[in-house]
Amino acid sequence: MKRNFFNYENLRGEYPSFTEEIRRGTPTAVFGVSDSLKYLLAGLVENPVVYITADSVSAKKAAENIAALSGKKTEVLAAKDEVLLYRKALSKDSLFKRLSGIHALQSGCEVTVAEIDALIQLFPKTLPSITLAEGEDFDFTALPSRLTQMGYTRNFEVETQGVFALRGDILDIYPVGAENPVRVDFFGDTIEKIKPYDLVTGNRLPSIPSLEILSAMDVIVSERDKENIEKTLDKGVKSFKTSEAYTRAREIADEILSEPQVSSSFVLPLLENSTDFFSVLPENAVLIFDEGKGLWDKLNGLYKEHEERFHRLKEGGEAFDFTLAQYIDRERFLSGVQNVRRVALQTFTGNPFFFEPLKIFNFSATPTSKYLNGFPTLLTDIKNWLRGGYRVILYCGENARAIKMTENLAEEYISTVKLPDRLSELKGVCVLDEKMDKGFVLHESKTAVLGTGDLYTKAPDTRRIRRKRGDMFSAPEVGDFVVHETHGIGKVLGTKKIETTDGTKEYIALAYKDGDMLYVPAESMDVLSKYVGDSNPNLSKIGGAEFERVKARVKASLKKLAFDLKQLYAERTERKGYHFPENEAFMQEFEDAFEHELTPDQASSVEEIKADMCSDKVMDRLLCGDVGFGKTEVAFRAVYLCALAGKQAALMCPSTVLCRQHLQTAEERFSQFGLRIAALNRFNTPKETEKILQGLADGSIDLVIGTHRLLSGDVKFKNLGLLVLDEEQRFGVEHKEKIKHIRKDIDCLTMTATPIPRTLHMSLSGIRDISTIHTPPVERMPVQTYVVEETETLIRDACIRELSRGGQVFILYNKVESIFTFAASVRRILPEAKVSVAHGRMDKNMLENAVLDFYGGNSDILVTTTIIENGVDLPNANTIIVIDSDKLGISQLYQLKGRVGRSSRLAHAYFTYKAERVMTDNAAARLKAIMEFTELGSGYKLAMRDLEIRGAGNVLGAELLGHLD
Repeated sequence: MKRNFFNYENLRGEYPSFTEEIRRGTPTAVFGVSDSLKYLLAGLVENPVVYITADSVSAKKAAENIAALSGKKTEVLAAKDEVLLYRKALSKDSLFKRLSGIHALQSGCEVTVAEIDALIQLFPKTLPSITLAEGEDFDFTALPSRLTQMGYTRNFEVETQGVFALRGDILDIYPVGAENPVRVDFFGDTIEKIKPYDLVTGNRLPSIPSLEILSAMDVIVSERDKENIEKTLDKGVKSFKTSEAYTRAREIADEILSEPQVSSSFVLPLLENSTDFFSVLPENAVLIFDEGKGLWDKLNGLYKEHEERFHRLKEGGEAFDFTLAQYIDRERFLSGVQNVRRVALQTFTGNPFFFEPLKIFNFSATPTSKYLNGFPTLLTDIKNWLRGGYRVILYCGENARAIKMTENLAEEYISTVKLPDRLSELKGVCVLDEKMDKGFVLHESKTAVLGTGDLYTKAPDTRRIRRKRGDMFSAPEVGDFVVHETHGIGKVLGTKKIETTDGTKEYIALAYKDGDMLYVPAESMDVLSKYVGDSNPNLSKIGGAEFERVKARVKASLKKLAFDLKQLYAERTERKGYHFPENEAFMQEFEDAFEHELTPDQASSVEEIKADMCSDKVMDRLLCGDVGFGKTEVAFRAVYLCALAGKQAALMCPSTVLCRQHLQTAEERFSQFGLRIAALNRFNTPKETEKILQGLADGSIDLVIGTHRLLSGDVKFKNLGLLVLDEEQRFGVEHKEKIKHIRKDIDCLTMTATPIPRTLHMSLSGIRDISTIHTPPVERMPVQTYVVEETETLIRDACIRELSRGGQVFILYNKVESIFTFAASVRRILPEAKVSVAHGRMDKNMLENAVLDFYGGNSDILVTTTIIENGVDLPNANTIIVIDSDKLGISQLYQLKGRVGRSSRLAHAYFTYKAERVMTDNAAARLKAIMEFTELGSGYKLAMRDLEIRGAGNVLGAELLGHLD
């Protein structure tokens, strides 16, 4: 939408009076307005606007729609997800979003949409930033320290926000708040080019003239601050009376004093640079309160929870007196509201709560009908509007839909026009490819605006994300071992500038055996690959025959194992498989029955699987996608294609809990399509088992969902055509060998979020086909992740925080022998909560009752083993606490994190460790990886990190230990 297309003059009616009252500073309320009209009114205000919502989902929706209607620059000011708890490590998603919003607010952004939580948290008075401009000079040698002081981390490659890398005269950086990472080319201290690039494909995007790099920390700690922090912490530690609280407070204080810069968010109330919202609010700004009653209730709830949590944490030595000041004083906030321009927008007439309005408006805007792909009804209304002299604007959401809509209207002799600069200049119908939620009809200005949600049943496709096979590999860093394609294994020491006849060039310095050094030009890095294997390999000798002998041994080893490879995989490609008929009409009917729009990655995966199944090859495809990204729907389409051909399908999963969940999902999905479905696991009675086995043998069962029970000798299929494996890494070696035998002649689809190193290695090497799903569901938010020391205070605080918002909690305790003792301690810590226990060795009725109790909301906390690792889908459970997380693997950690955050509510994952236990290097690396890859769709990168930590294993044989020579 063009800027100022809608303005108070061309909307007529009372709209000019509304904007005039705001200009005068009159406290104003507007009653009887729909969401869409709220967004229109917010866009009409000429002053800087802070639009206040109750939560992050509402904030995102408001920002998108205000921008769609006004054409103004709109930013979201997020709240930090945690301000009280001291954490040694945390995911920084919410912090980076907040920093971007604060910068926008301080820079005079036209519309800032804020969650109310964000306004009562402390703000930095100033945020440092660096501006780089093409053609200008900047001290290149000082750049790394400047960036580090601003909270950026230096790595060898840039993968996430807040990270930078230096290679010769090149700076790669992913600035906070930026859509893409940026490459800055220097010549000496002169900036030659600034080019954003696509993180996924590496493709260069158009150059930009300048780049502003925002701080990656909310404050910078000064020397005076350090003195104040030390005095306050020492005094605070001495105030604790119990030995447990004193000990914990002392530990926290010592950690903060050793690295105050890192802990700046925790000590924010003690810093000179911290202030409140009203101090950073632009002059003449207008606060718009969206539904005052809801905001008032949320504000009171926030302060109540904040104080209760503070007292709980302080009692256990986890908080200090100054911690309470992480929220500004409630009365200070309410009095501050009275000193700025303020507007309340409400659906119903009532008290705005935050102020007493002196001027009240009631705008009449009629909500639009829901057409939902019903073009004849839409056509009738458009014709009626045109006859009445109305102008019509259609927000189609994407270019393809806009073109189709224009064509459909043209067939009915309704011409469309381009969007003019002003509403008053528009005559007839205008079709836009932009997205807006819902529309309205303004009778004063004779304007009908139809939103995307009015026109279509499903949201438009999300942005397609395609990944190269090579982007899963990470570049070597200083201290890593690398393999040079000619000289063998060396160690990266760093970079060095060397003068040559062509000028000064950047080289990568590699150490080899006997102190030899090799310098590889930075532009020739493709001759190096990161070494994945033993943690401390022997270095190769430059010019020696040793590396040649190793390569010869590898070649011989590969020849020796080629028979196994051919037997297990290549033979499948040579063998003719069943050619499934496409059955397009029936498949289309099944696909249309799915209530959601497929993401582009889902759609491409479906097409790849269909192409495999409808060809002569025997399919062996890995479907990799994050938890909750829609792998099951993709698999069900393959199952239905198989069933239409009269063949049977089997879905094998690693646990009875997951088996039950898949059965429930399958029964719902296939309810209208006549598939006969059964589940085979240890919960079946002998009579049920006998009936299922008979159904598989005579072909009366189309789809069986089971655990490794499907591998038993008494399971016989009449005509098995497709095997779907869910989370293959959870099956043992013996089971996998049986699975290989079964799938030699049938199509096989393996689903996983984080493939085991061997499986991933085989897929990336081209031995197995791979399909990936990287696009998250529309409303999904990243899980806020913390690595923290295990304390009873932490467990109580995390649980109460979740329970107080009506949620449920998983506590993972992976020791069956003492799980009931641990559950008893949880009941002692949380007497107000109902605690259930579930583990794999329980009696089937007890296990079923425990899980169903939790599903039904009859228990608040489920203490469980890794039995819930796969498949437990409970949108109401949005906090997970993992005890002794350092003992679990990356795949397990990531799968466990995926048990929460399966709704639009912000979720929390606490990975705890015991302070007294020495953590191994590998365990620390796993937890660090979980912290680094917090964004949605990180499962693949974590699997690659797992490949680096553990090695690939024996790709060809049954053994899982060791690495390729």
